[in-house]
Amino acid sequence: MNFLRQYRDLVSMELRSMRAEVPIIAAVQIGFMVGFVFGFGYLIPEVSDATAAYIVTGTATQGVVTIGLVMLPQLLAQSKHDGRLDYYLAMPISREAYLLALVTVTAVMALPAVALCLALGALRYDIALDLHPLLPAALLLGIGSLAGVGIAMATYAPHQQVTNALTQLIIFYVLFFAPVLMPREQLPGFLRETARIAPPTYVADAIRATATNLSGTHLGTSLVAMTAFAAASLLLSAIAIRRRG
Repeated sequence: MNFLRQYRDLVSMELRSMRAEVPIIAAVQIGFMVGFVFGFGYLIPEVSDATAAYIVTGTATQGVVTIGLVMLPQLLAQSKHDGRLDYYLAMPISREAYLLALVTVTAVMALPAVALCLALGALRYDIALDLHPLLPAALLLGIGSLAGVGIAMATYAPHQQVTNALTQLIIFYVLFFAPVLMPREQLPGFLRETARIAPPTYVADAIRATATNLSGTHLGTSLVAMTAFAAASLLLSAIAIRRRG
């Protein structure tokens, strides 16, 4: 059985096994992200176009981060707890195909919320999106640059509760201490420097560059950085899952 067929069958198996949860999780993600992007309008009564663009694209970035560093590790931790992970690893299948299937299923549940966030956020703040053909590539590279870290975190964590706690810390960092919802220049010096080695920085910049006409973005640099992070991230996840298998 070749890699692509294994991947297709594994995606189908995962979706069937989670058929009751997929629409619920997708709806929760949509509600969370749309509520988040609308809620900022009440928190900040007078929002400039530039600030609105940061809010909308930053919330979309938060959705991408959620896929790779929250939903995926939590899904994998639950699979490990239930014994499903060991079941799959005992099968004569490609570990990489299994990991890619997990990433795909998680993206299926969360990417619609990212798209809806961009569309409704633009309507809410009356800003014009300037969609670039490379926006899908930015989203996929963003997921790839984070997914391996999430997989390794869930694989090495001794308990499901540890994974859940780590994902909450990550969301806290991305919300308040990463240049996702704000320009990097607004952060204190230490956080500006740490942002240079944090994948969410480049994911946010790429989404801003491909969804808006904001100045100060660096699409080429961000795409190259995300490609490097994605390669390292997926290598890390493959090593983690093979050690467990």
